Amino acid sequence: KSDIKDREWTENKLDNTKNTEKKAVKTIGFMAVIIFVAKVMGLLRETMIAGVYGRGYESDLINTATQIPLLFFDMTLGIAILSTFVPIFNKYLEKEGRERAEEFANNFMNTVITVSTLAAIVGIILARPIVSIMVPGFDENKVLETARLLRLLFPAIIFTAAAYTSVGILQSFGEFNIPSLISFVSNLIMILYLTIFGDKFGLTGVILSMLVAWAAQLFVQLPSLKKKGFKYRLTFNFCDKGIKEAALLALPVLISSWIQPICAVINMAFGSSLGDGAVSGLNWANKIYIIMVGVFAYAITNFIFPKLSRMNAGDNEKGFAETTQTSIGFAVYIITYIAAMFIALSVPIIKVVFEHGEFTADDTVLTASALLYYSLGMVAYAICEVLNKSFYAIQDGKTPMYSSIVGIAVNFIAAYLLVGVLKMGVGGLALSGAISSVAIALVLLVMINKRRGRVITLEFVINMLKTFACGVLASLTAWFIYKLTANMFGSGIIITFVKLCIAALPALIVYILAGFVLNVKEFKQICGFFKR
Repeated sequence: KSDIKDREWTENKLDNTKNTEKKAVKTIGFMAVIIFVAKVMGLLRETMIAGVYGRGYESDLINTATQIPLLFFDMTLGIAILSTFVPIFNKYLEKEGRERAEEFANNFMNTVITVSTLAAIVGIILARPIVSIMVPGFDENKVLETARLLRLLFPAIIFTAAAYTSVGILQSFGEFNIPSLISFVSNLIMILYLTIFGDKFGLTGVILSMLVAWAAQLFVQLPSLKKKGFKYRLTFNFCDKGIKEAALLALPVLISSWIQPICAVINMAFGSSLGDGAVSGLNWANKIYIIMVGVFAYAITNFIFPKLSRMNAGDNEKGFAETTQTSIGFAVYIITYIAAMFIALSVPIIKVVFEHGEFTADDTVLTASALLYYSLGMVAYAICEVLNKSFYAIQDGKTPMYSSIVGIAVNFIAAYLLVGVLKMGVGGLALSGAISSVAIALVLLVMINKRRGRVITLEFVINMLKTFACGVLASLTAWFIYKLTANMFGSGIIITFVKLCIAALPALIVYILAGFVLNVKEFKQICGFFKR
């Protein structure tokens, strides 16, 4: 009887593990599809703007005006909202119950709405000096026009702050699909506006449509919040213990989240002196880069963050280490192939995506050089995304903060050397960003073992190096095949896309076969999942 019970218990445990694994894969897979579609739509939005305005004076205005509120938001609240909210909210769910968790959630949301409103007011009042500081290479007319557009867009950060908190609530309740849809909705609004009106109402119309699109990110989540039983209350209790915990964690988290906006500011400052279109070229290359990292890295981190927070609250150190290691491994395995293709095929990729309307072949070359160098840091960026969430889950904001300070310093020094001394132009700015990402990833990889042991082991490092070797082989394959077909069949957009596929598919086969030969762990896990 004892043997039968043990066997039944083991079988039930295996069934539960398989069901949990299938559910996790389905959830992450669905999220990845939604995020991919949303990111592609975001790219379509950018190509439509590029087609209308080209890479010149007006595109610099709109790209600068849209980047600054996001940078401002990231530097005042941004990532700190989710990164401080989710661990504390899940701790209350785990230990004190839903009522206490929702009380904290309402206090938190009202606090961030208040802070973001004040930030928006400051941004509107100081729009002109902000633009002058951000892009010192702009002439007076360019500064004034950018500041005018900026004042229209700054209120968007209020809606974004509330939307971020809503995302944290829904993800903590196990709802991942609706939060993944918010970018889809906002991009759809922008695409519809550009399709119907184009430049009919000028840059003002485009900016106002962006404001509506960002506001929609909040409103699309409200039905799901109601369905989950969450009740919003206009409460302000700044003495709430949870608010105090969030405030203590927020400062290091905020500083650690400054790496991307400050590096973007550094690149905008250097890029503004490189002539019309340099800022836009960097922005568009960065958009493609972030899209492909975001599809998989964000899907993985959004799924594991509440889980890691609950593991930390339940003192499950082994599960925490295993989940973090597995997440890094899969992020690296997927992103390495994408980075390899971007490095080998940057010019045809930019040509297919952007080269139409006012976007010329010269614009393609400039933007492609930025994409190539950005791609060298793509895997490191994905690692940073996973490890930052791991540190935030254990309510450690100081380690990401210190690593970000290192990254900012590295980015500035590299930008000065590569652009100011070696005159590498836009490519040098992108390379400085990639070097910064690598520096941060190395610091985080070392530090995670000091906080939670057995995450980064020698076996794990060797497996990562095997994955990189697979990526090098895939990149060389794609580059060689594309070179063979470069002068065949013409050079139109559709023909170029076909050539891209002809180059990328054999490279994928090489990547998979190399994973089999080198016995890459993630390759075996994927095969095992499909067998089951």
